[in-house]
Amino acid sequence: MPKKIIQDIYTSKKSIRLINRSDLGQIKTVEKRNTKKPLPEKRNRPSYLETDDKKVSKSSQFFLWVICIAVVIFLLYIVSSIFSTATITITPKKETISLNDTYNISKKATTDGLHFEVMTIKKEMSKLIDIDGEEYVERKSIGKAVIYNNDSTSKQRLINNTRLETSDGLIYRIRQSVEVPGIKTINGVRTPGSVEVEIIADVAGEKYNMKLSDLKGDFTIPGFKGSTKYKTFYARLSSDTVGGFVGKVPKVSEQKLTENKITLENDLKAELLKEIYSKKSEENIIFKDNYFIKFNELTNSIENDKYKISEGATAYVIMFNESEISKYFAKIKIVGFDNLPVNILGYENVVSTITGNTEKVWEENSLKVKFVGKTDIVWQYDSKTILSKVKGQNKKIIRNILEDNKTSITEIKASIRPQWNQSFPENPRKIKIVDSIRDITK
Repeated sequence: MPKKIIQDIYTSKKSIRLINRSDLGQIKTVEKRNTKKPLPEKRNRPSYLETDDKKVSKSSQFFLWVICIAVVIFLLYIVSSIFSTATITITPKKETISLNDTYNISKKATTDGLHFEVMTIKKEMSKLIDIDGEEYVERKSIGKAVIYNNDSTSKQRLINNTRLETSDGLIYRIRQSVEVPGIKTINGVRTPGSVEVEIIADVAGEKYNMKLSDLKGDFTIPGFKGSTKYKTFYARLSSDTVGGFVGKVPKVSEQKLTENKITLENDLKAELLKEIYSKKSEENIIFKDNYFIKFNELTNSIENDKYKISEGATAYVIMFNESEISKYFAKIKIVGFDNLPVNILGYENVVSTITGNTEKVWEENSLKVKFVGKTDIVWQYDSKTILSKVKGQNKKIIRNILEDNKTSITEIKASIRPQWNQSFPENPRKIKIVDSIRDITK
């Protein structure tokens, strides 16, 4: 049987080739082989080059880590230096004492006792009141004068309403009984005794209103006429005499006047107390109600169709030196007191009663004061020295500070921010000292 001939046409060469069927398998095998791409030629590298590359890579990574760690440490140092703060909480030594004792206290400072000081503050206030109508009044002029005794070294008593007469024949009377001291010799100079008194005109009227410059000569005392004392006793004005008037004046009811006067006095007292504590120095303390306020009515007037009442007041305040009285109480009440500087806390709870020989205790040189209540004696410490010792130091130095101050401090705690920082800031302004008992910050 004749072989079948397969014809493949290759148009690229425009030729026809006759291929036997038996050769077809071989042709396909050759074509498959020819389709495989040749593998690239393997380039051989020396092994020592690959080892060096690995070493260079590891060295670079190590160096990078070192730089990162150094940067982090530097940043932490900067943060700690700039933002670092510290708080030292100190609990000072404290003893509570009970008081129920009376002490003799002098106005003059002593080495082993207590002394007091007197602060004097004056103030005036006015208040306008609606007018109710008119009324007829007769008012006598009021002022002050000084009476002199140039007669003998003996004191002279003058009773209330003793007359004083001007050269023009105007009569005034003293408003209380007084004793005029006798003549004294001061630095070899003979000096008349004297006393100041309040005087009131014998008759109502404006002509008795007199200024200091209006008085011609001295007052005489008509009661001494016919004796040598008429020439050796005399008086001189120490203030103007004012308030004399006869006629109609705007009227305010007594009830309204009394109510407004009480309000005015309360306002005056409140203002005086504010001024007392604002002017009091830190070295002094004032126990509760250790002040005396004296009111004096001033001349009333009409202002803007209103009745104007005016009042003056003087506050006399008894004060004690805080350091002195703290140590004085500690010596008496605390067994084995070490005589170190202390403060008194809670003295506002202590009631003190002041007793003198007269009503004007603020004028006396010696007083009796009874103290009743409980108060705390708290030891002092030197916060500036503590700051200078801890700045820039490790937190553990607190133990040494406590040991050095164990006589005045019972406990010290320290807190530093950031928390990882174990040293106090170099700048003492960034270190705060808190007193847990006195409730103060330094």
